[in-house]
Amino acid sequence: MANETRLEYDSLPAVAPSYLRAATTLSGGLSGDETIPPIVAELPDLEVRAEELAKYRKVCGFQHSPHLPVTYPHVLAFPMHMAVLTHKRFPLKLLGLIHLRNQITQYRAIETAEKLHIEVSVGGHREVEKGVEFDLVTRVRDRAGELIWQEDSSMLSRQKTNVPKSPKKKHDDGLGFDIEEEVTWDVPENIGRRYASAAGDYNPIHLSPWSAKLFGFPRAIATGMWTKARAAAELEPKLEQAAYTLTLGFKKPVFLPSKARFGYSLGAQGADFALTNPKGDIVHLLGDIRYL
Repeated sequence: MANETRLEYDSLPAVAPSYLRAATTLSGGLSGDETIPPIVAELPDLEVRAEELAKYRKVCGFQHSPHLPVTYPHVLAFPMHMAVLTHKRFPLKLLGLIHLRNQITQYRAIETAEKLHIEVSVGGHREVEKGVEFDLVTRVRDRAGELIWQEDSSMLSRQKTNVPKSPKKKHDDGLGFDIEEEVTWDVPENIGRRYASAAGDYNPIHLSPWSAKLFGFPRAIATGMWTKARAAAELEPKLEQAAYTLTLGFKKPVFLPSKARFGYSLGAQGADFALTNPKGDIVHLLGDIRYL
C-alpha cells in the first residue's frame, strides 16, 4: 500500500519507550482532509511464555487449559499496539483515547505451544459527533499462514467535528435479551494494578485514585479488556463450540472497588451477556457470542 509504514520485529518491542512517548505527546488531532496513515507492525514466530499466561489466567479467572484464553492474543499484541499508536506518524494523542467497542473472532482454539504470527494495523478514520473514530486491527496466523484470530478495536479521539448533534434517544432500560443466569463479581481496588502486571497495560486511569484524577475520574476504573476477559472466563467453559465471534460495547466505567452483576443467556447460536451494577440500572458492558 502506498504511503504505508511497516514496523517489523523479531521480538516484542519494549513498552516503556511507548509510554514515555505517550506521556510527552501533548497534542494531537486531525485537520482538513488529513487522516490516519496506514501503519503496520508485524512479528513472526512468537512463543507464549507459560508463566505469563498463568499469571493472566489467574487475574482474569480463566481455567487451566491446553488452549489460550480467547482474549489472550490481545495481550500478546499489546506492545505492538503501543508501538503503532505512539509512532511519530500516528497523528492522535494516545492518552485520552476511549475504547468504544471490541470484537474478537476466534476461528479455532489456539494451542499454548503454537508459534504465532502477529500483525497489527491502523489507517483511516470516521468522523462522528464526539470526535474521530478509528479501528485498530490485530490478526494472528499460524505457521501455515492461516488466519486463526482477529480483533477489531474501535477507538475514539475526542475533538470537534462537523458532524451535527443527533437528537437524544429515549432512555431504554432493556438489555435486548432475558437474563437466565447471573453471578456477582467483587471487583477489588487493586485489579487495575494486577491486570497491568499480567498484561502490560499501565494506563494511569486504572492504577490508583490519584492517577485517575489526573484524567478527570473520581477513582480508578477497571480496565475494559479485563472486564471483557473476566466475562469470557465466565462463559468459555459453558460454550459448545471453540470457533466464535465475541463482540461487546464498553458502556459505563466500573469504578474501583465495586461489586458488579454479570448476567447471561446461553442459546444454540452462542450467548448474550451484560455487566451491570448490582441494581441493574447502570450497564458497564453489553455483548454477545455467536458461533461461526
